[in-house]
Amino acid sequence: MPGYTNPYVLLQFPDLGDDVSVLMRNPQLLPPRDITPEDVPLDANGQPSDPQAAQEAMYRVFARVIVAWKVYDPNGAAPPEIGPDADPIALFEQLRDGGGQPRLGDITPENIARLPMRITTRIMEEISRVADPQ
Repeated sequence: MPGYTNPYVLLQFPDLGDDVSVLMRNPQLLPPRDITPEDVPLDANGQPSDPQAAQEAMYRVFARVIVAWKVYDPNGAAPPEIGPDADPIALFEQLRDGGGQPRLGDITPENIARLPMRITTRIMEEISRVADPQ
């Protein structure tokens, strides 16, 4: 079949869960406009004057390149009642399974902001390889 090899990249996170994964378009095959965030104002040192705006601009890039995901809302489960005398080891054993975290739904910048740092860092690494393919 004609076309580019590996048009998609599958990112799996077995350290976060057996079925946690993100399927994204291969950044190496995308036009620059798809992986370049919108401009944000910079300060005198060349850093974003509003770091939150810069982060949100990058989340919009992520939303353009992610095709599908199986990820969970780490804050979606109701927090347990924890008393002042709670035994940390017993509590850890009780909560180990994640407490029934719900899956995140649509791929939106707002939901991307809820992803664990481990996942957003890995997506950024994949996109950054285009700028520095070493």
